[in-house]
Amino acid sequence: MKKFSVLLALVLFLQLVLPFTNIVQAEDESKSFHYVALGDSLAAGMNENGEIGFGYADLLAKQYQDQKSQIVFNKGFSYPGYTTVDVLKGIEENVTKPIYDLNGVSEKSAAIQEAIHQADLITLSVGANDILKNVNRSETGEFSFDTAGVIKSIQDVAVNYKKIFDNIYKINPEVDMIVMGLYNPFPYIEDPAIQKQLNMLVTNLNNSMKRIVEDNGGIFTEVAAQIATDVKTYLPNPKNIHLSEAGYQIVADAMMKDYLNALFKETEEDTTDSEIVKAPFTDIQNHWSKDYIDVVYAKGIMNGYEDGTFKPNANMTRAQVIAVISQAFGLTAKNKAPFNDISHYAQQTQNGIAAAYEAGLIKENNGNFNPQGKITRSQLALILMRLSTVQAGQQYEPAKLAPFQDIANYDREAQLAITFLYDTGVVQGTSATTFSPKSNVTRAQIAKILVLAINKQ
Repeated sequence: MKKFSVLLALVLFLQLVLPFTNIVQAEDESKSFHYVALGDSLAAGMNENGEIGFGYADLLAKQYQDQKSQIVFNKGFSYPGYTTVDVLKGIEENVTKPIYDLNGVSEKSAAIQEAIHQADLITLSVGANDILKNVNRSETGEFSFDTAGVIKSIQDVAVNYKKIFDNIYKINPEVDMIVMGLYNPFPYIEDPAIQKQLNMLVTNLNNSMKRIVEDNGGIFTEVAAQIATDVKTYLPNPKNIHLSEAGYQIVADAMMKDYLNALFKETEEDTTDSEIVKAPFTDIQNHWSKDYIDVVYAKGIMNGYEDGTFKPNANMTRAQVIAVISQAFGLTAKNKAPFNDISHYAQQTQNGIAAAYEAGLIKENNGNFNPQGKITRSQLALILMRLSTVQAGQQYEPAKLAPFQDIANYDREAQLAITFLYDTGVVQGTSATTFSPKSNVTRAQIAKILVLAINKQ
């Protein structure tokens, strides 16, 4: 992925998970972010009334623009009815089309190859029309499938996707690519047999597309399951297969989350691959967190115990967490912390607690810090959110709170903090509807989160 893509993610989500420098600020950007949307009516933003409006591409672009950042956005190469053949042909023939940005259709035009050459990000949604030509609906509402035609079309879509990627990378080998998966366009059909066939068709095509996209270094965003959760909201017109703006928002959010997750994964791989020093602990060789522990050990942020172990599954105390966070981000204090219960700790630990207090990461509680108390998932979220707020100069304000029922009774700050980590893909729920905010955080989990931040320094 392009390095500039990391800057996009930082700006969009207050410099990602644990920002610790104000270098990356929207107003300081000297380079505009170029985003091109390619594809069919979904990329163009056709809504449930058959009108071109705000689709997922517009919503992605607006997220960036809302951060007061410079963006050059163009969805003018997207067109209703386009197939993979049309997209491929447009690239090969270097078509010129009017620019269509957040302000609407411009009087200016752009050539597709030059747009691709300048692009930092390209999104693509195409393939549905290739398949729909093999689906017939009679005047009485009955459906029939040309099975042989469907199979051939799926194969053709895969071949064309490979060619599209090859052509794009030939023009711009560093561009980031996100592809939207397909969804069931006919959820209002009541025949269970037809629904089973439609869902199977969508699944097979998505699997084929995902394999091609990921084999070619792209990001594939699956949206079928999310849209199916509320078709009346996301696909409100039974006579129209296009999404509402709420549906497009679901797609945009899913794309952004996948994009950030990909950036995180790349960050982790870059960091762990560059480290030579391996932690000598005897209990981490087969642990999932070994690579992260190697990094934090090599950087002197976390150490092990006298018996040669790291104890990756052990819970961390408040003193331990604050100490490593202060050390990792170079936090310093001018004064001693106003806590009565930390005087027996090493001076380095006291300094770390004082630095975190001055930075606003922790608060006074009747003169005590409770250093031996365990850090819970909600408390860690609060600490990280406060650090982000201090460094970025503003608090993260999500469009909606994370979908966890067990945070409903927490205060607004805690809910925002948990949503912040959830939206950026750093912390997932323990289930689809639970976050387990009272659960403790282990040493291994802290090591992983620190690694995600260290590489941004």
